[in-house]
Amino acid sequence: MLNLNTKDIMNATDTSKRLVQDEEYYKYIFKKTERIVSVVFYILHNVPSNTHTTPHIEDIQHSARQVHDAVIQSLETRRYAAEDAVRQTAIGLIALGSKLHVAHAVGAITGDVLALMQSEIDTVLRGMNKYMKPDVGFGEAEPLFAPTAAPAREARPRRTPRAEGSVSTANTTSEQTASDRRDRIKTILEAKGQASIKDIATIISDVSEKTIQRELNAMIEDNIIKRQGERRWSVYSVL
Repeated sequence: MLNLNTKDIMNATDTSKRLVQDEEYYKYIFKKTERIVSVVFYILHNVPSNTHTTPHIEDIQHSARQVHDAVIQSLETRRYAAEDAVRQTAIGLIALGSKLHVAHAVGAITGDVLALMQSEIDTVLRGMNKYMKPDVGFGEAEPLFAPTAAPAREARPRRTPRAEGSVSTANTTSEQTASDRRDRIKTILEAKGQASIKDIATIISDVSEKTIQRELNAMIEDNIIKRQGERRWSVYSVL
């Protein structure tokens, strides 16, 4: 007679669930992949269409639809048999990232847009590693999907360096984080034309809406962006 302890029963029950019931997968893989696809279409909507860019736009749109179809289908897969379905979505994301790189190379999208999208894709790919078994081989196992090298950002004027010892390492890191957040917000506004705080928070999901609002207010004071409307009806756009 087979004896199963409580842990065995819980593990068996967990692996028999569909991925749609896996809160971590649903929130950090499925929802983030949906957001990536949505942002790609927002960005492409604002790319001037001509004989040079149209083939690339159509190719990226096709890849984005394939990724969306794959991740939706993966939700119905059982946790114990999820590897193939998750892998198909991952392959689709990698292909989408590659096509975005090509679009940047021909001037259809900016380096900032590419950097933002590649960062989001890499985040999802890292999360997918736990759902797939690494290949068996010699030496230490490597993640199946490792982060892509960050694409170069657009050149910006260099800031005047502070006097040595005038600021702590923590403050410097904080300034760099805020600067990066501004870049991401500006990229989204340039891609969409205008957006609400909720629109931005849907894409930049690693900080709170209050943090985004503070950054937007600071950008208004620095004459980088402008606000239209009041309170929850406010939308922001680049000056």
